[in-house]
Amino acid sequence: MYIKKMVYKNVGPLGNINLDMPFNIDGSPKPVTIVGENGSGKTTFLSNIIDSFYEMAGEAFNDVRFPDGNNTFQYYKVIGSDQIKIGEKYLYSFIQYDNSINYIFKAGNYSFQEFKDSFPDCPNSLNWNENTNYKKIEVTEKQVEEIFGSNIFCYFGADRYEKPSWIGEKYYFNDSSLHPSVSARFQGKIPNPISIKDVTEMNLQWLLDVIVDSRTDIQEINGQLSIAHNTVQDLQLLGSARLQVEKILSTIINKNVYFGLNLRNSGKSRFNIRLRESDQIVVPSLDALSTGELALFNMFSSIIRYADKLNINSSINFSDIRGIVIIDEIELHLHTTLQREVLPKLLKLFPKVQFIITSHSPLFLLGMQNDYGDDGFEIYQFPTGNRIDVEAFSEFQRAFDYMKSSQQYQQEVQNAIQDATNTKPLIITEGSTDWRHIKAAMKALSQQGEYSDLFDNLDVDFLEYDPKKANEETDIKLHLEMGNVALCTMCKEFAKIKQDKKLIFIADRDDKNTNKELGDSSGLKFKNWGNNVYSIILPIPSHRKDTPNICIEHYYTDEEIKTPVEINAVQRRLFIGNEFDEFGRDRTSSFLCKKLNSCGNDKINIIDDQVYATQFDSHDNYALSKMKFALMILKKKPPFDNFNFDSFLELFTIINEILNLELE
Repeated sequence: MYIKKMVYKNVGPLGNINLDMPFNIDGSPKPVTIVGENGSGKTTFLSNIIDSFYEMAGEAFNDVRFPDGNNTFQYYKVIGSDQIKIGEKYLYSFIQYDNSINYIFKAGNYSFQEFKDSFPDCPNSLNWNENTNYKKIEVTEKQVEEIFGSNIFCYFGADRYEKPSWIGEKYYFNDSSLHPSVSARFQGKIPNPISIKDVTEMNLQWLLDVIVDSRTDIQEINGQLSIAHNTVQDLQLLGSARLQVEKILSTIINKNVYFGLNLRNSGKSRFNIRLRESDQIVVPSLDALSTGELALFNMFSSIIRYADKLNINSSINFSDIRGIVIIDEIELHLHTTLQREVLPKLLKLFPKVQFIITSHSPLFLLGMQNDYGDDGFEIYQFPTGNRIDVEAFSEFQRAFDYMKSSQQYQQEVQNAIQDATNTKPLIITEGSTDWRHIKAAMKALSQQGEYSDLFDNLDVDFLEYDPKKANEETDIKLHLEMGNVALCTMCKEFAKIKQDKKLIFIADRDDKNTNKELGDSSGLKFKNWGNNVYSIILPIPSHRKDTPNICIEHYYTDEEIKTPVEINAVQRRLFIGNEFDEFGRDRTSSFLCKKLNSCGNDKINIIDDQVYATQFDSHDNYALSKMKFALMILKKKPPFDNFNFDSFLELFTIINEILNLELE
């Protein structure tokens, strides 16, 4: 059983939500994720879905309508005018399931005829009095027994300490309604409680039962050992649930594992976790898992446990488990790796479960895109209810690339860029050699009187940094992992807040995505992001018009780029990709380049590694590093002390235009 349609009108912060639930061609449901800021109505949205579960179950199970065990009737979600969106006179929530089951939740002054005008197919049996609060679900007792006997209905809440104003007292405080029970099912009792919380003990008890079922006695007959009181086929059947749970755990810890048993006096440590290939213990007990790993294990093993209780055959295959699972703040307590790499894989194990999820985590969404593809799931932004286009993932990917760096790295960047003691405009480049080339050019050109008009007022600083794993020893203290993606993300992040000084981000021209992000499409030579943040894509010098996909080294002539220098008795230099054929062989057969992706007649890549001599057996690398090249130019070391920097003039002209703009 699945939800087909959900319509919310004036429910809390939700003005008008109309969602047709997505399905694959084979009829299986696509996962739906709701995103939005705190207070955007995500949990409110889920609350009516959960309420519809309870209202449906209450038609057949007495312990749902009367959760405290006596005759005190309780709603899961209380109807009240305090839930109506501010400024409006009514609210309603309409949820349509398959099998023609409809749920309505209405408060305030709103007539059934008005609702009928919007939904002509709505059955007349939902009719209500205009001015009364009203709640109803159209389902028979027999339908409910069949539905809850073959489908799981689970709600994993966000574990808030404060009780929502709309929830009935007994549903919040009564353990029997919040905690799953492993007692035998009997008539009039719901097979599996809907709301799930603190289930570790119950899952462990169930898991022990599953493992016991999967084991057998060994008997000796005529000197031969054999299985006693059972068949191999029965053992395989009874062991299926165990294999499914072990698959979940294997996915979580990224190892192929199985459950072993510790001695029976071990309490919570009854289980150990072993590698399937070697029997080596990798986790001594379940309670040795991290908080996040245990949270995931409890969540997804509960789904199997619920299916197993309904029908033991359902736990044999993940694809046989059907129903609806609601998860609020799915990333709760989870490390970023679990959010991005593990969660989507666990969801995908259950192709016939309709997952409706809320999340604040872009990393989880990135993982979903990676595992499900662009069309395998849907995301809706609240409170508008608009579906997020797949293009939004480019923003998440850049954010993820930026977040991969350590917190210390982020703090170092922040401190360096927002240095309160320096108000000079700051130039930030995508590479640690780029700022050195620009600084060397600025120093050389500013000493030529013919360019005095350009450089007299060009007073800037550079974000001076070396790479994290620098091969050259310098006096630079700041070490960062940069690149075009990190530069783009930094530029966009700093543009969100007004800066006290101008920040100018400069990128190479060899990546089309970066060119699109940081370049200006209106014809200007720089992009104004607002808040005193600007970006420049390297302008193309005249001698590179035919090969515009350049990096900073291409501002020099080919002859200058190939300038050799002796280092450790080896003549080293930079190489250019078109010096080699596609197999890495140069035209003189003197050198062989192993960076084949950079080699070819049409390649202008700067090659600073993996170039070897062919005329004799040598392991010497004849390529000069880009960093050594930049340092020798900056320090004017012969033979790099007489380079021509005229190609940089256009870049400085653009920088000067930015500096002449008023500070915002």
